[in-house]
Amino acid sequence: MRRRLLRVLLPVLVLVLAVGAFATMMATRTVILPAPPEERVWAVEAAIVALETTRPRISLFGQVIAGRSVDLRPLLAGRITAVGPRFREGDYVEEGELLIAIDPFDFETALALRTAELAEAHANLSEIEADLAGARDQLDEDRRQLDLLGREADRRQQLRERGAISQKAVDDAALALSRQQQAMSQRQNAVARFIARTERQQAVIRRVEATLARAERDLAQTQLTAPFAGWLVEIGAEIGKQVGTAERVARLVDASRLEIGLTIPNDVFGELDAGDGTVGRRLEVIWRTGDTVRRFPGRVARLGGEIDAASGGVAAFASLDALPQDTRLRAGAFVELFLEGPELQGVTRLPVAAVFDGERVYRIGTDDRLEAIGVQVRAREGESLLVQGPLEDGQHIVATRFPEIAPGVKVTTP
Repeated sequence: MRRRLLRVLLPVLVLVLAVGAFATMMATRTVILPAPPEERVWAVEAAIVALETTRPRISLFGQVIAGRSVDLRPLLAGRITAVGPRFREGDYVEEGELLIAIDPFDFETALALRTAELAEAHANLSEIEADLAGARDQLDEDRRQLDLLGREADRRQQLRERGAISQKAVDDAALALSRQQQAMSQRQNAVARFIARTERQQAVIRRVEATLARAERDLAQTQLTAPFAGWLVEIGAEIGKQVGTAERVARLVDASRLEIGLTIPNDVFGELDAGDGTVGRRLEVIWRTGDTVRRFPGRVARLGGEIDAASGGVAAFASLDALPQDTRLRAGAFVELFLEGPELQGVTRLPVAAVFDGERVYRIGTDDRLEAIGVQVRAREGESLLVQGPLEDGQHIVATRFPEIAPGVKVTTP
């Protein structure tokens, strides 16, 4: 009985002692209170505001084009008998330099015939002029004789009135006078015919001179020369080839008239046009070939004749200043451009990372806490932005991005 009672009471006693020990431990435990959270301070880089008046360099791209080029075609048909020493693809030729020569035999023969015809025409004119001079001399003599015969007829008529001579003598004098008048009339007609022949022969000479000039020009045109200095491209002729007047033998690109074709975005064009305009604005052309960088100054020369809505901008053409003749630049090259932008006053340069959503920056204010400032991005130059807004010289602008950036956040700078 005792043993059974002990087996029942012993577990109860152990349980009571355990509960008591637990209650004692809970009553005497050490209470640890949580520490209040500390404010996080972000380490950032800062850009210092420096207001300035400047003209931004607008980055664009373009292509070199030939400002002047001409298709070279022979002016006469024939067989090519010679080519110039530099009539080669890509070679440079001076103005007036020989390119190709057409066989001149037929044209030299034609020139010789025209020269002979002109000499013959001048000889005929000299003969006619000599006949004319002789006829005029005879006409003068006929006038003198007619005057004498007229006076003789008057004298005989007076003698007849006094009965000194017969009527037959008077009639003979009148008949001689009439015959001389008829001869003089015929001589005048002869002079008029010689004058007409002279004029006709002079017309023949002018016609022959015209054909001679054409023959001389044709002979000169057997040699095709460069109309201006430039580079030869698309060569399509060689010695022995038979060419016609419509066949292109090469194309000549003017070495001094290379231009840049570019497209100015609509927003940039609008800003430029509202200011000083676009034509005449300076730009810098950069041509990169491997590790070599070549720079060329230039200006916007003119705008395109049409605006292509599909291109998203306004077409323009820029001329290059003082381009040397030995330049390596060629038509077709793609180039980088830096166009002089409009004058901007009161702008500051900030890193791209300092401008959020293209419209605000964070200024480090009192107690190193951030303040949001609304700004306007006016231009971009490489990794910098030119911005305008309520900023002052010397202010510090956050140039480091972090997720929790917002007004009131505390930062620290190196």
